[in-house]
Amino acid sequence: MTGPVAPQRLASLPILAGANPDDLAPAAARMWSRSAEPGEVLVREGEPGDTFWLLLEGAVSVTRSSPSGVQLLAEAPAGSILGELSVLRHQPRTATLTASEPSVLAVGDHETLELLLAVPAVRNRMRLIASSRLARDVSPVPTELSDGTPVLLHPLLPQDREGFLAMVSGMSADSLRRRFFSVGRPSDALIEYLIDIDYVDHFAWIVVDPADQATGLASARYVRAPGDEVAEAAFGTAEAHHSRGLGTLLMGALGVAAAEAGIGTLVAHVLDENTAMRAVFAKAHPKTVFDEPGVLQVTFSSEAAAAVLDPELRARLSETVHDIVTAASLALTAPHDP
Repeated sequence: MTGPVAPQRLASLPILAGANPDDLAPAAARMWSRSAEPGEVLVREGEPGDTFWLLLEGAVSVTRSSPSGVQLLAEAPAGSILGELSVLRHQPRTATLTASEPSVLAVGDHETLELLLAVPAVRNRMRLIASSRLARDVSPVPTELSDGTPVLLHPLLPQDREGFLAMVSGMSADSLRRRFFSVGRPSDALIEYLIDIDYVDHFAWIVVDPADQATGLASARYVRAPGDEVAEAAFGTAEAHHSRGLGTLLMGALGVAAAEAGIGTLVAHVLDENTAMRAVFAKAHPKTVFDEPGVLQVTFSSEAAAAVLDPELRARLSETVHDIVTAASLALTAPHDP
């Protein structure tokens, strides 16, 4: 079954919430609806990516081939957008989509997607979805600590929540005070904020043990106001892994990600007594002033931070984050925007 799509139907979807039906009319005029029965394959992994879908009713399974067989990535409910990354990036499908319930979908092409992205409320919401999906797809970057220990470095994902909690739980009262300026464990609300990131204005890395990827060793993040060229940086390391080069590794990795996002300057706060972290920041030739008694404000360029890394590692990290913080951001900017 095929047919036209009413703008009011699109406006009822959560992903398009806040958009006026009149704003959605140009896109709706280019879309058509179709039904799918359970087990029907909408598209297969590796096929060209020239259309996307808005799931009006039903559910769709998202799967991908792996050495151990077919991997279920997600069960997309009604209201989801599917296939938009292939359209945005002009690349083949990275997953197979199969209807798992009787479903109705609105289908659009690249021009349709651009019309949707011209609506600010839609563009902002889809940027978050696209960047988080891109982050999920990247492969962890292997490297070594200063003592030769192998580790993996990758963008922090929602599924890293337990590993992040394990890292925080492994921090002593003194380390918590140095990281959070409080000896108490961060609240659940703060934990959720720290893992709920968009990879453009709020980016985070986590370092894990290749043999136990559920346990985080250290993490670092930056947060900026949208469009700003200055971001606040923060670092945290589990107690058992101090003095192993994690601070330097993460400062460099954060510099790489910030530079990709167009952030020229990073600002961090560190206790005056935290000589180990001050020594790490010194490698980026910062400007240091007292922000308040006992607390230093350290300002350094993202380029200087990235320069502490080995050039080969820096290049691999840059390649890893490029799609996430640059391609997603640029692709989801309407053509008429400056």
